[in-house]
Amino acid sequence: MNKLQELRDLRSKIIGEARDLAALDKPTDEQRARIDEIIAEADRLAEEITRLEKVERLAASMGQVAQRAVTNATSVNINRLALGDTEERAFAHFVRTGDGGGLAELRASNDTTMNITTAADGGYAVPTGHYQGIIARRDEGMLATKLGVRRIPGKGTSVNIPVDGEDDGEFVSTAESSAFDRDAPAIGQVVSTLVKYTKKVDLTVELLNDEDSALMAFLDDFVGRGMAKTHNSLLLTEVAANGTSLKTFASATVIAVDELEPITFNEALSNYLDDGGSVAWVMQRAVHGEIVLLDDANTRRYANNQMGNEMGPTLLGFPVHYTAKAGATAASAKSVYFGNWNYVGLREGPGITVLRDPYSRAGYGEVILHYYFRCDYNVLQAEAIGYGVHPSA
Repeated sequence: MNKLQELRDLRSKIIGEARDLAALDKPTDEQRARIDEIIAEADRLAEEITRLEKVERLAASMGQVAQRAVTNATSVNINRLALGDTEERAFAHFVRTGDGGGLAELRASNDTTMNITTAADGGYAVPTGHYQGIIARRDEGMLATKLGVRRIPGKGTSVNIPVDGEDDGEFVSTAESSAFDRDAPAIGQVVSTLVKYTKKVDLTVELLNDEDSALMAFLDDFVGRGMAKTHNSLLLTEVAANGTSLKTFASATVIAVDELEPITFNEALSNYLDDGGSVAWVMQRAVHGEIVLLDDANTRRYANNQMGNEMGPTLLGFPVHYTAKAGATAASAKSVYFGNWNYVGLREGPGITVLRDPYSRAGYGEVILHYYFRCDYNVLQAEAIGYGVHPSA
């Protein structure tokens, strides 16, 4: 590697170090001082690189001059007539003899027909077709809306949600002139605390000015899909932590025939299955496929109304929704979720915030897009929602 390339690599390396330090939320005084040192060193290296580039260009031009001198000297040796020391005399010599040796300075530097095959000979001038868009990867949508998750309003970071904690509540037989049975509901509460989730995208000004792929529209979609997948992960994480274990499967790697029915017929869960809009299964599509294939082709009890149903696939009479955030049929995994999702609460902040920051990295020619939102999921009644889990072995 020559010295010029070494200097370029060194400058790129220290600029990367400065970028990492500048991206810290709260850099220390020592880190700020290091950034200043790097800026000074980068400027010095830039001057040295510029100096060496000029030297290389001069050296290259001297080589061209020397080559032309050799060419002209050879031409002089093989021509009987003087080539001439002016352009007019050289051209006159060419007309008289057909010898163009004296016209070295007048010849075309690129003696070729312009074409589209060779980039430098015309290919660069021909526009290349470019689809003005980025083909996005299709990801899952947000489940909370589809499942009817309960929206919890409220101001502030934390909100206390009152919940019924009474298991009894029946009336008591009372004789004439006897005191009435006194009863009161047991009220508990679930605390919902908003948590912030963030994403940052750095873009160079060159990319923003030169791109022709509807990049910003793609980023909007990209961020939206990322937000949906984050919500789905948070939803299932909450149900896995605070929902009810409705069934422990016999195998660590498969779900067997007759193991799903006990989930839908769970005694406590039965009181919550009258809300058709919010009662549903959630699982990976691959897991649903395994369940459909449990029986042979003649007795596939889990395959009824799978496809072609305008409401989507069903299982044991209830809708099925897919997400990759559910577990696979694997040891200790929770592979299926079921219940009334309206008994899961979702608190959100004002909505997703987008901040376009052209200043923090202006010295590097970059614009930063900050995205963030706040939310929290909470199981409000554990007996209304749960999962099937596989043993560890």
